[in-house]
Order: sequence, then C-alpha cells, then structure tokens
Amino acid sequence: MDARLHLHLDSVSAFRHLRDGARTPETVAVGLLAELAGVDGLALRVDEARREQLVRDIQLLRTGTQARLALGLAPTADLVTTAFDLRPDRVTLVPDRGESSGILGGLDVHVLKDALKKHVNHLRDADVEVAVRVVPSLDQVKALHRLDARVVCLVAAGYVTARTPAERRMELSRLQDAAVLARRLGLRVAVVGGLDLRAAEALAGVAAIEEFHVGHACVARGILRGIERAVHDFRTAIERGRQRAV
Repeated sequence: MDARLHLHLDSVSAFRHLRDGARTPETVAVGLLAELAGVDGLALRVDEARREQLVRDIQLLRTGTQARLALGLAPTADLVTTAFDLRPDRVTLVPDRGESSGILGGLDVHVLKDALKKHVNHLRDADVEVAVRVVPSLDQVKALHRLDARVVCLVAAGYVTARTPAERRMELSRLQDAAVLARRLGLRVAVVGGLDLRAAEALAGVAAIEEFHVGHACVARGILRGIERAVHDFRTAIERGRQRAV
C-alpha cells in the first residue's frame, strides 16, 4: 500500500509570528518547496488568534501549490462558513487549543457525536472530504465509522513520547489495532502527533496506515538541512519502514 506524506505548516506560521509584523518566512514558499520535494499534502490549522494572516496563507497555498490542502478546524458554529470560504480539499476536525486534550489530543466522538454528525454531513454536501482526529481506541474508531467520515487521524503522541521499550510496544499495538479496524470499516487511516524520523519509520511498518502527517520535526530539520532535504529524509524513513510492513 502506498504511503503518503503530509506536511503541517503551523510551525512555519508560528516562527514568523515570533517577530511582530514579520512577513517571512512565507508559508506558501515553504509549502511549494516541500511539494517539489515530494509531499502529497499540506495542512494548516485555523487559529482564531491569527485568523486574518492564516486566511491569507491559505489563499496563497490554494493558488500557488498543487498538493492537497487540509485545514484543521475545531467543530464550532462557524466551521462550515470557514470551509465554504476557503475551499480546502479536506477539513480535519480537531480539539480546540484551549481544551485539556491539547494540541496533540483527539476528539471524543462519543461525547460530540451529534455535533460532529451535523458538521460531517454539511461538509460532505459541500464536497469537502472530512477527517477526524481521535486517540487510537477501537471504540473511537467504531463511533467515527458511524458518522460516515472518510478519514481517521490517529494520534500517535503516546508512542512518540513513550519512555521505555515496553511503553512503545504497547502504544504501537494500540495504533496497529485501531488502524487495522479502521481499514476494515472502510476508513482511510492517517497518523499524526509529533512524528519524528524514528516514529515515522516505525509506524510505516503498519500497513494499514496510509498517511503520515509530520510538522514541527520536519520544519525543524529543514532549518538545519533545508526543507527539501528534510522532506526527503522523512520519505526515506517511511520507505524503510514500509519494507517491513505487516
């Protein structure tokens, strides 16, 4: 099964905002270089605190690159309006930054099922693909399948931050079980959550995972080696892992 690499550009936007009024680095420039280096998709999270600048970035990415564009949005009332205005290829429903789950957490599909169902239906009616970010739980995957979403984004933060081999094995098993079930239910499977080179290679050994979403680690590596080389390094790591896929 093919493995697709998606680059989240939030770290680029955040770096620019370290200096008030700065216009560089341009998110679209980094996105274009990453696309030329072989990424399959680009992603940005819509943050109300920097909404005006993010809208500009998204519009430039929409017109300046050919890679699939995904927006991370919390399931709030203005979600559909935002999606209609910006016309991404995909909307990924994610927790609000202010929630206890944090940036690397997932939505609780059981608790939010009614609101999520409404948003999924509206977005699908607008021909926007819908993904939902959840922790690697069989119950969450089953609940997501009942919403008719197309993509599940499994949060791999537990695996990435595991401190012992035993913890990593346990987290890898959770991810693999959730990914295999999702594939059986007809969902496309992505993995996200602070992936570095080691984690990307290891998780590529899970054949059911189709998409690998990287962000800060790839952008940080790009500062040292150039974004094209950083993308190449991640693609190479994923290819090595795919050779051992089960």
